[in-house]
Amino acid sequence: MLKVPKLDDLTYEQMMQRAVSRIPSMTEEWTDFNHHDPGITVLQMYAWLTDMLDYYMSATGDVHVEKYLKLLGVEPKEGCPAGGYVVVEGLAEGTVLPVGTRFLAGTIPYETIRDYEVRENRFIAFFNEADGMLTDMTAFAGKDGDYAEGFSGKFNKEAAVWFCFEKPLLQGDGLYICVEADERRNPFDDSFRLCDLIWQIYTEQGWVEVTVRDETCGFLRSGFVRPDIPAKMEQFREPLSGRSGYMLRAVLKENHYDCFPRIGMVYVNPLQVVQKATVCKEGEVLSELRIGQTDGCAGQTLLFDYPDVWNFSLLLMGEDGNPAIWRRVKSFAGTGYADQVFVYEGDRQQIRFGDGIHGVVPPQKQSVYVTGLSCSLYGAGNVQAGELKEFAGTPDGSCRVSNPMPLTGGREREQLKDMISRMEESVFAQRRMASEEDYETIIGSTPGLLIERVHVIPGTVYGKLHRQNRGYNEVVAVVKPWTDEKRPDLSETYQRAIRQYIEPYRLLNTKVSIVQPEYVGIEIYGRVALQSLSEKEKNDVCAWLKKQIAEAGGEKKFGAVISSGKLFAGLEMLPGVVRVQELNLERVGSAAEKDDRGDIYLQEDALAYLEKIELEFV
Repeated sequence: MLKVPKLDDLTYEQMMQRAVSRIPSMTEEWTDFNHHDPGITVLQMYAWLTDMLDYYMSATGDVHVEKYLKLLGVEPKEGCPAGGYVVVEGLAEGTVLPVGTRFLAGTIPYETIRDYEVRENRFIAFFNEADGMLTDMTAFAGKDGDYAEGFSGKFNKEAAVWFCFEKPLLQGDGLYICVEADERRNPFDDSFRLCDLIWQIYTEQGWVEVTVRDETCGFLRSGFVRPDIPAKMEQFREPLSGRSGYMLRAVLKENHYDCFPRIGMVYVNPLQVVQKATVCKEGEVLSELRIGQTDGCAGQTLLFDYPDVWNFSLLLMGEDGNPAIWRRVKSFAGTGYADQVFVYEGDRQQIRFGDGIHGVVPPQKQSVYVTGLSCSLYGAGNVQAGELKEFAGTPDGSCRVSNPMPLTGGREREQLKDMISRMEESVFAQRRMASEEDYETIIGSTPGLLIERVHVIPGTVYGKLHRQNRGYNEVVAVVKPWTDEKRPDLSETYQRAIRQYIEPYRLLNTKVSIVQPEYVGIEIYGRVALQSLSEKEKNDVCAWLKKQIAEAGGEKKFGAVISSGKLFAGLEMLPGVVRVQELNLERVGSAAEKDDRGDIYLQEDALAYLEKIELEFV
């Protein structure tokens, strides 16, 4: 890496000392080096001037750093307003809410982004089906933000989830389905699926298959499901609960779920809103938004210091009264000499026109008005679920409005320090799997999967453990998925997804195998004397033992040593334990060995789980 030169490498004192020390070699007549000497005064002046020039040449301001970052492909993320969906009830069928209809969350305004025609319909029931048997889950899902199992885990052949509506669904309806988010799941894109669903509606011909645009990715996240309705829906009466309505169901054709999704409320045609306040519409002229007049010069700048600006255009009007709209661009890069554009520098609150090469120079004596102005609170506009309650269009309170989910996504313009951090992350991001940490990090971030642990073992070591012939160029990754099961299997779906994801990171001469851990059950037997034999003391002993087995092996967990002596000593230190009379450990599984002291040693690819605790309390 090239060393960055430091121009400001001498202090003022050093420059003066160096200059004064050279005087005797240049003349013998100059003998007074005190401050009152005119020559010394001149040297001080030049030293100060040199010091100032060196400082400014060496200094790098924020503007320079931002330009350098742009050369690396790192540009600031612009501020973004919060947004989301709201539900409106109580409006007459066919009522049209125009774009820009305003709602309020306290004093924070939100506006619709398009025209909306009211089509009243409500989600009224939710069932899951297992092998032809329906279970009514309505009481559990959607109430106070609760969620219920979308598919029953107790099915052998068929499973489906049913959604019941008050009125027939129409072509163009969008259903926003709330799905409980699992924070352990890695981020994924729109193409990721863990199931294959067949969507059907009930008509007079029975169940008819329909196509849908599924933004939930098979109920893995909240989002819209937009069904294509080819025929008129008919009412269906569920025989057990007696509920009747218009049914849409999703039949599970192929199941690769790691855990079944939990579904909450379903909203028909919610309104999409964004946190902004429109000051004036595009093309509208307000006298108070006149910011100046053009002078016909290239690169003219005008001050515009309106607070919380998000978006706007400019309207230029000459003496003939003909208006012209000028569009705002992020930068002049890529613009032509005839493009009517401008740049707004928010940090300086300054508008800048083009120079005739990049962006046309506006004619002189044109009045400049801001038009299409909207403002946003950005990060301060995020609100929690249920906080948006006021509909500015109906002061009589005849309609109800709410945001069932948080309105989020608002953020300020990215700061320079955050850009530098993002650049460093990008530069130092690992794009090849070379070290053990590389393998664990990259495999553990496979999109869409729930991965709890990854442990990497050289192929030759793994081969010795399992009496297999594996090469020196092979790496075995042992992967444990997140689950509540004691011995979770690593499904073929997971293995396939991991192999597909890591292929671009794999070194060409390295073979990577993905396997699941070996599991060793730990059984604990013994006799413990307690002070009072209370249930609390007994439960505390069992809870402590469970914790020790769960934490065995430290952070890695793999290849742990379960020490009988440490468990014995730890138990005797517990409050309420008088003494431990006997303590024995046994193993379930072949991936561990027990030594003469009673300690259990797990293989390098093995994890421990608690199989049984049988203690006699005396």
